[in-house]
Amino acid sequence: MSLPDNNASLLAEYGRYMLPVLSFRDIVLVRGQGSYVWDADGNQYLDLNSGQFCAVLGHSDPGVARKMQEIAQTLQDTDTSTLTRSVLLAAKQIHDRAPEMNGRILFLSTGAEAVECCLKYAKHIKEKPGVIAFDKAYHGLTHGSAAYSMSRDRIRPPVEHSYVTPAPRAHADDEVETDRCIEAFRQILGECKDDIAAAIFEPIISGGGFFFPSRRYFQAIRQICDDNGIFLVFDECQTGFGRTGSWFYYQQLGCVPDFVVSAKAMGMGYPVSCVIANGHTVPHAKFAMEYFSSHQNESYAGALVSHLIDEIEARGLLDRNRASGAYLLAKLGAIAAESSLIGNPRGQGLMCAFDLSDTGRLDSKQAGDLFCRLAQQNGLLLQHCNLGRTIRLLPNYAATEADFDFFAARLQATLARFQATLDQPL
Repeated sequence: MSLPDNNASLLAEYGRYMLPVLSFRDIVLVRGQGSYVWDADGNQYLDLNSGQFCAVLGHSDPGVARKMQEIAQTLQDTDTSTLTRSVLLAAKQIHDRAPEMNGRILFLSTGAEAVECCLKYAKHIKEKPGVIAFDKAYHGLTHGSAAYSMSRDRIRPPVEHSYVTPAPRAHADDEVETDRCIEAFRQILGECKDDIAAAIFEPIISGGGFFFPSRRYFQAIRQICDDNGIFLVFDECQTGFGRTGSWFYYQQLGCVPDFVVSAKAMGMGYPVSCVIANGHTVPHAKFAMEYFSSHQNESYAGALVSHLIDEIEARGLLDRNRASGAYLLAKLGAIAAESSLIGNPRGQGLMCAFDLSDTGRLDSKQAGDLFCRLAQQNGLLLQHCNLGRTIRLLPNYAATEADFDFFAARLQATLARFQATLDQPL
């Protein structure tokens, strides 16, 4: 079948076959290379979110392409009760890079699936139904994972035993804010301790506004969970596998969880996730509850994870991500110092954000949509979160200083057009 070769015709003729779950962009992408992608009209865009935070070695990385070809020519699929060498090797590699966990690993497909699996086991082991999560959390959009996310109020039917605790919103270790949030968590336990199996947190709150709860906060929560027999789960779907400059962000917090959920980066653009159970604190005997998934412990998942781990080490990407993130953050800081339109640039490794601080007559969602649309017209693919208030950047691990220089120039051009649009009369 021959398809049209331009954005407008593709969307007009074939867009109606798509389920409209989102307001899709007005472009159709046809290829990518490194940090850039091209649409059907030949326009080039800098992608500073590595797809949906997944293509962490860049688009069309030659090594990943060779690995996928190798997988296609060897073993692609197995039944759920049969292991492969690639899965066993990848599990050992993850174990060795998170030695504090003494981990036991299960490979799955998506972050939401891994969250569901993890919490299912936590409830089974503790024989309790309750889960505590941040008010600004995002753990996925399946019925269960969304029930512990900021979209929980829109879930029908609502999931019972879902408890909400305030996320520390300070971007530094604000003592008053930290103490307030620790006390709120403790209060939930005082009222419902016998109901709660686990607390699940993003160690860096991304979709809810890019907040960085402090080491002291998580270390206090760890102690409270220990004192009350509750599993602590870290959702590291965005922060895991090197993005913040360590294998997992919990390693920078000095807070070892009972479970880690990870996804996104570990598949390098393909659907791979995992659950890591702490071998010191999660009793293996109670894992007798069987778990089946069509794409569980797949050979391709193991091969991709091993390839990523090898590449991170061979290229020194943990150190590089810290240095690249600092360079990008400095660029954002310099622009924010000169513009009243953006503020509060912040980040950890290659996980950065800034806020739209002056949106004039527009509400935050309208402003975020407008800003990202103008950025696209200036050759940038950006995403907003926090109801449009925050622009987040999660570049691929191979992004260069030249890419960030290009971004800074196009961001300034976007801000000029954003200001001009805000200044227009109603």
